[in-house]
Amino acid sequence: MPGPAGQLERELAYYRRECNALGARLLRLQEEQSQAFREARRSRTVAKLIREAYRLADRNTSPAEIGEPMLEIVVDNAMCDRAALLQEHPRGSQRFRLTHAMGLGGEHGGEGPGAWVSIPSPPAFFFTTSRTRLEPPAYELTGILRLPYILWAYDAATGIALILGNQSESNVSRPFEEADQELIEGALSVYIDVLLRKQAEVELRQAKSVAEEASSARSRFLATLTHELRTPLNAIIGFSEMMATGSSFTPSEADRGEYNRHILNSARHLLSLINEILDYSALAGGRTPLALRWLPLVEMVRDAASAAGGMAADRDLQILMEFPVQPGIDPEALCWVRMDRTRFRQILDNLLGNALRFTPPGGKVVLRVTQSDPAEPLRIAIADNGIGMAPEDIPRALEPFQQVGDLLSRSSPGTGLGLPIAKGLVEAHDGRLEIESAPGVGTTVTVILPAARVHHGVEPPA
Repeated sequence: MPGPAGQLERELAYYRRECNALGARLLRLQEEQSQAFREARRSRTVAKLIREAYRLADRNTSPAEIGEPMLEIVVDNAMCDRAALLQEHPRGSQRFRLTHAMGLGGEHGGEGPGAWVSIPSPPAFFFTTSRTRLEPPAYELTGILRLPYILWAYDAATGIALILGNQSESNVSRPFEEADQELIEGALSVYIDVLLRKQAEVELRQAKSVAEEASSARSRFLATLTHELRTPLNAIIGFSEMMATGSSFTPSEADRGEYNRHILNSARHLLSLINEILDYSALAGGRTPLALRWLPLVEMVRDAASAAGGMAADRDLQILMEFPVQPGIDPEALCWVRMDRTRFRQILDNLLGNALRFTPPGGKVVLRVTQSDPAEPLRIAIADNGIGMAPEDIPRALEPFQQVGDLLSRSSPGTGLGLPIAKGLVEAHDGRLEIESAPGVGTTVTVILPAARVHHGVEPPA
């Protein structure tokens, strides 16, 4: 029979096993409680984050302004050290720009907003712990925040990514784990949703503004057209009734000739208005084909000035032309410009007509062609010393159906399409239109054509 010492050993071994089993069960219970606490904490964090983030949608902010408050919400709720939002551009390029960041830059190191990073084959979800090997993609992702422990989510559909980072793994900054996918993907999804809402709001406001402007332009067009058509139509109807059979008037042969002249001029004016409207409609719809040829510029300018001579004589105005000698350019060589003859002549006619209409009797209009160097753009300036306009009125003058001044009191008729048509035709020739003006001083409108459309020589290019 075993002695008392053997019995004691057996009892000690039994209690030792029971104690170890109890300790193991206690550790498992603590781990389960800890895991349950983590899950509850994570659920509360996600719910609070989503609730606070969606409040951003109610703020009157632009899409670009919601990134920073979104990061503040994420950092406060997830209790991380740093965070950043990234945008892949262009989509699929694997190059990301930091659009917003918290905790980066300065003494912390790392790249701030606006910096670019390359991430080959960006994962949809990724995290690092103390056991993660620093190899792709961990190396590229930890380099963004300059922190060893990161949590990453990427939405391939929008190209937007969110990354969180911690300096250490501790009770406060707990290690990231697989279950955190819900947290970071939820935060990223909320941000994308709010961002798309804000972008939709901006697009709706822009569409509303465009619709209102279109409605306003239509109203201006109808008001202008009604005013401009009434005078020539009244003249046509009135003089036609006076010459009609059975009229109470008995015009003489000379009167009939005068009435016919008024009817013809009014009809031509109506045709001019209709042509302007059709021309602008074609320009606005991108339906203005150009028959480009190399043509002598001086000849074109002189023909336009000659055609405007009659109007200038009627208004007691002078048209002067200046072709100064340019450095580096042979004065005997011709200046050839690749242009559409009809359309380019229309540009000059519109600009000369405007200058003559808004210049009082006794004034002058100067048509000046300059090119500082063969490699520089060609400039064709039409300057007058007329009534001019305020600088803030220039953008309005370039809008269709707009008139500077009161519609009923202005002295110069027109639909307000001359300058917009000229601007559209210049741009169709790869050029641009510049306007300088001051009230009481005059206006200078300059057509600027690229050097590639200009050639100096006896013969045009083949």
